[in-house]
This record gives sequence, C-alpha cells and structure tokens, in this order.
Amino acid sequence: MNMNSEPCHGVFECLENGSRQWALNAILKPWQKVHSYALWHIENLGWSKGLRDLCRGGHCHKGAVSTKPDRNVTPAVRETLDLRPGEWVEVKPIEAILATLDGNRRHRGLRWMTGMRKYCGKRLRVYKPVDRIMLESNGELRRMKHTVLLEGAMCDGAAFGGCDRSCFHFWREAWLDRVDADEDQ
Repeated sequence: MNMNSEPCHGVFECLENGSRQWALNAILKPWQKVHSYALWHIENLGWSKGLRDLCRGGHCHKGAVSTKPDRNVTPAVRETLDLRPGEWVEVKPIEAILATLDGNRRHRGLRWMTGMRKYCGKRLRVYKPVDRIMLESNGELRRMKHTVLLEGAMCDGAAFGGCDRSCFHFWREAWLDRVDADEDQ
C-alpha cells in the first residue's frame, strides 16, 4: 500500500513551506493518509468489503477494485462524450465506476477521490471541459482528455484533515452519462 500517492489533488510539498510547522505534524500527517485510505475503501466498497480488503492488505476479492500496484490495466469503457458547458449529465452508479478503475483506484491516471461517491446517481451540469492543468508541485502543464468539471461537485475536505480549498473534483467522461435536455426537464 503506497500511502504517498493518497493526498488530494491540491496537497503538495511546495505549499507546506509557507505553513507553520506543527509539533504533532509527524504523527498527524501519516494518520490523515491512513484515515483517507481506509475511508476510501469503506465509502466505495461498503463496510464489510472495505474492511475485508484493508485487512487483506489491499488484495480484493473477485469483482472489487484491487489496490495492488502491479494491476495497471483500465478496462475498456466508452468514455468519449465530448461534453460542453451547460450540458446535463448523470454520474454513473458506484459499481459501474469501480469497474473502470485500475489497481491504483485510477482511470487512465486520474484517481477516483474519496468524497466523490456522494454524487453517484445525481444529475449535474457540466461547468467546463478540462484540457490542461498546471501541477502546483513543479509548474508542469499537463494535458487531459475526456475530463470535465461539474457545477457544485467539489471536495468538502472532510477526508483530508478538514481542508477548506473546495477543489473541483475531476470527472472522467467514462464515469458520466449524458442526460437529454428534454429528459432533464
């Protein structure tokens, strides 16, 4: 289990330099990572499956997401919706989304984040497609495909030590279904 890759999209070492160092930070930071990792499993797999998976060291039973780092194959899924701002989508059920994730809880490199499950089954409007992002850790400009931001679908920070950044969740189009404008009314 690689805990170093677990922080939210907005947590980077360069942002910590301006923060006051807290005496208990050496204890609280690892605790926050373990808490977030456990919460993800319980939130997305349920109490019994999630705890069983954690107790097995990330080796899941058949049909569940594995956290083994050597399983990096993302199943083939129709993921090109070419979504535009203002269009309505419905977030797929959690089972359909988990089926798209590789062993590192990612779909084509993008992690399914703790806290995103609460949007499953909900209808939301596309805020904008994401074509490029800048990595705050090193200033690198990275291209993205088939990814959108949804209005109101933001991280509440609860799983990340109470972070107040309110970052947008990044959504792969493979996790969404387009809703016709007539159907949405």
